[in-house]
Amino acid sequence: MLLESLLAFLHISAVLGLVVFLTAKVALLRPEILRDRPQLLRRVLRMDHWVWGSFAAVALTGAARVAFGVKGADWYLSNPLLWVKLALFVLMLAMGLPSSSALRAWRRDAQPPDEAAIRAQRRWLMWQAHVLVVLPLFGVLLAYGF
Repeated sequence: MLLESLLAFLHISAVLGLVVFLTAKVALLRPEILRDRPQLLRRVLRMDHWVWGSFAAVALTGAARVAFGVKGADWYLSNPLLWVKLALFVLMLAMGLPSSSALRAWRRDAQPPDEAAIRAQRRWLMWQAHVLVVLPLFGVLLAYGF
């Protein structure tokens, strides 16, 4: 039971890390901020690295729960809720790609992006954050054996 608790703690901590870094990235990726302080683009890019690291932590801790959790891999892998949760997670990963690509392109251009481009990437991030809100529901349903 201690192992199950530690795995749950690590997975929840990884999800909270993802929430924190995605929120920070969204907060910094605003036209009025980047227009007046273009040096913040480096900070947004750093947040992007932390977001991707958090995605990796969520995936690894989730895989550890499936592999080493009390319920066992067979139970998790046969539960459709896990597959819905994974599909939403993959959707979030796909939604993060345009933003990351745009950030790298803006950095290469060495000039602040225009307002419309920033708003477009921010929209992707907001959709990503909205999908993230649903994921814990499926995690709770899985944890309580639904």
